[in-house]
Amino acid sequence: MVAAFHHEGVARELVHGLKYRGLTPFADLVTEVVASRVPRFPIVPVLRAWSRRVLYGVDPAREIGLRLARALDVPLWDLLSAPLHASRRAGGDHSRPAPELRGRRIPECRLVLVDDVVTTGATVRSAVEALGLSRLTLVVAANVADMVSSPQLRPGVHMKNRPTGEA
Repeated sequence: MVAAFHHEGVARELVHGLKYRGLTPFADLVTEVVASRVPRFPIVPVLRAWSRRVLYGVDPAREIGLRLARALDVPLWDLLSAPLHASRRAGGDHSRPAPELRGRRIPECRLVLVDDVVTTGATVRSAVEALGLSRLTLVVAANVADMVSSPQLRPGVHMKNRPTGEA
């Protein structure tokens, strides 16, 4: 996994600004922080539920993915389909199931999966299962998932993510 920031303090506020107020310059900052550590493979964003895209006017993972694809000169593949609506899981309410993502199964190849935040890892697991892949690099703006990475993850740290694939 490549995470730009640990999901706390100012980084958490910036992620929320991107997610809920459409502050897309944060996606530029994330790209600047992580681009040198991301392999040059096609980018696949973990798309937000349609109802949230309409409500907030932005899909954070796609915003980051578009900028990262441009910076790395690789394609962005929309291989995942998000549900029309998914219950809110942010803010500590992770008792609800992750959204059921649907994906096109493709021949085994290396991909870079992009999401805005990893908390429990449930949404990422849903994306990986939907794609039917085992080898990928996960890139996130911010990370808090102890089960997915070290709780000591800080900006600039690159980690391999065993539960969802290899980098």
